[in-house]
Amino acid sequence: MKYHIELLDFSSIDEIKDKWSHDDYVNLLELIEFGDTGDADDQDLKELLFLSLSEMEPQEAAEIVLRYKFKDELNDGQYEQISNDMLKENVAEHYSDISFHSRLFDVNVFLYKAFNGTFPHAKASVIKFKAATKNPQAATLDEADALRLLSHGIQARSIFQRLYSKQLSGEEDFDEAQHIAWYFENLGDDTYQLITSDYWISKDEMIAGEFDATLPESD
Repeated sequence: MKYHIELLDFSSIDEIKDKWSHDDYVNLLELIEFGDTGDADDQDLKELLFLSLSEMEPQEAAEIVLRYKFKDELNDGQYEQISNDMLKENVAEHYSDISFHSRLFDVNVFLYKAFNGTFPHAKASVIKFKAATKNPQAATLDEADALRLLSHGIQARSIFQRLYSKQLSGEEDFDEAQHIAWYFENLGDDTYQLITSDYWISKDEMIAGEFDATLPESD
């Protein structure tokens, strides 16, 4: 099915808003035995938490936040390894299981701000685009559809294109799409917004702002 793609906006961000709640701040402060926080608002709680974490060794602080975020999804050895790796590289790009990338990004951002840049500076891409087709039977796009369409405007030598060439062409199922597209929203009027790591799609790799693209008939 043929589509005409128009990029409406492409921005790079270093934080996804509202990923940490009031309860998260309170729970983390309790984990590090901060004490009574009284009626502190969210901003005060975050500042207290950042200050408390920054007084620890960075790896120790990273492990605390990771354990809070992932609970029992990882084992002790994995927590130790990731908390160590986080100081040297952006684990939201390099961790082997991409289903963890979005939350690792949130943890990385949190620690980067708490430690004033000790941790790597991770970034995400926010892509707003329009996908129009003349086919009246066209269904609403899903994550795999969106990534396949956008790939037509991305450099062929990009990591995304090279690692997922068969999935993008439709030769193989694209189950990974839901983990590459961290957040995907239908804004109406054939317009969509997708948030992903700039490791997968960066602004520099987009070689066209408007182009035609064809979706495979099926996975």
